[in-house]
Amino acid sequence: DIAGGQSTRGAVFLPQGRAERDRDMTRALRKNGGVISLTTLRALGFSTAEVAGFVRHGDLQRLHRGVYADARTRLADDSHLRAALLAVGPKAWLAGRTAAAVWGLGAVSLARIELSVVASSTPRHPGLSVRRVSQPPVRSEIWHRRGFRLSSVPRMLTEVARDASATELEALLEDAIRAGIANLGEIEATLERHRREPGIGSLRSALSGYLPSPRRRSSLERSFDRWLRSHPEIPQPQRNVRLAGRWELDCYWPEHALVLELDGRPYHILVRDIERDRRKDAWLQRHGLRILRVTDLRWRADRSGVHGDLIALLELGARTPRDSIPEADSSNRQKSSGLSRS
Repeated sequence: DIAGGQSTRGAVFLPQGRAERDRDMTRALRKNGGVISLTTLRALGFSTAEVAGFVRHGDLQRLHRGVYADARTRLADDSHLRAALLAVGPKAWLAGRTAAAVWGLGAVSLARIELSVVASSTPRHPGLSVRRVSQPPVRSEIWHRRGFRLSSVPRMLTEVARDASATELEALLEDAIRAGIANLGEIEATLERHRREPGIGSLRSALSGYLPSPRRRSSLERSFDRWLRSHPEIPQPQRNVRLAGRWELDCYWPEHALVLELDGRPYHILVRDIERDRRKDAWLQRHGLRILRVTDLRWRADRSGVHGDLIALLELGARTPRDSIPEADSSNRQKSSGLSRS
């Protein structure tokens, strides 16, 4: 209400100019998710003493040095992230696991908000995990998402790799690839730029499982090979061979008319590659071959089931007429053993 050149705010009478500034502050808080910086408050005409008064009267609460929030409303997680960026400054960005959460690869931890900043010394903000970098990152490594400045997915992976376990890295990389937000070429280029930083070797190892290669480099293939060595009842297959100069097979038992494909790489989840796999499967079946596809998810959860399927299909294939089974191209052929290994 306006009365005699004054406005009422509860039982407190404020000068008309102050009322206008209060409305400006309310608009600024709403626009920024309920948080506001001391710099903005001063730009609106409030003194340090007035801001302290807002805090005493329960209108504002101090979140970080120089950052306040509307004390009358509950803040969303995004508002806490905005407050953290305001506290560290305009050269800061969300990093590490906090950036991963904004990319949709996990939940936000308000107990540990991670940021990076270009600065000559590391800013200290209780409740925030701030890492200082001396040189600005290349342009491709900083993105904007949901209104936040944050690490790109490749840079985020290098940041998490500093203290992550191999299992966490592999899971994070897999989730990013399945979400369609990880470009393998960009990840490799980022790893090269950060090659001397801690954890890069572990990240390279996790990434190797997703890179197409004529060698058995994927973690799923290596895991299967280790497992196979402990199961002598399963004959050794030919590995990474080609048929008809066109189709590369992960594991091939020509004597048993069986092909095993280990689908642990990202090109098995892209539409064009799924279609290629279907064409391969149709070609193999036309030529009398059975095909068993094992995903990385099934391999982790159901190895006994894979074992049972392999044994059954090998036995079925042993009864298939031999002259109907295509041989691997001679340049890639490896001999497979008999039904049992010595």
